[in-house]
Amino acid sequence: SFPETRYFAGDWEHLNTLLTQDKNVNRYDLILTSETIYNPDNHQKLIQLLKDQLKESGSGVALIAAKTYYFGVGGSIQDFQRKLEANGFEVETVFKCESGVKREILAAKIK
Repeated sequence: SFPETRYFAGDWEHLNTLLTQDKNVNRYDLILTSETIYNPDNHQKLIQLLKDQLKESGSGVALIAAKTYYFGVGGSIQDFQRKLEANGFEVETVFKCESGVKREILAAKIK
């Protein structure tokens, strides 16, 4: 049988509050995000959700897929990576697409 999969959309802070209140939900092995870092004003909300919801000690991983740069809004994957590292995450780039619109995937684990 497959493990349970859940899908969410919306504000990261509100989602984190809902998940934290649900006592039947354990921390997650894997969190996938795509195109979620384009607005730097929301970076800390997403980082807090990852800190609160990923399994600790490197057993949980977040995969963050994003454009390398978001022109016009100010976000970049390098900026988000620095913020993750400053918040106690071990981060590595696991994929880079150099053709067309440049994209990357980061893998982030709580140290």
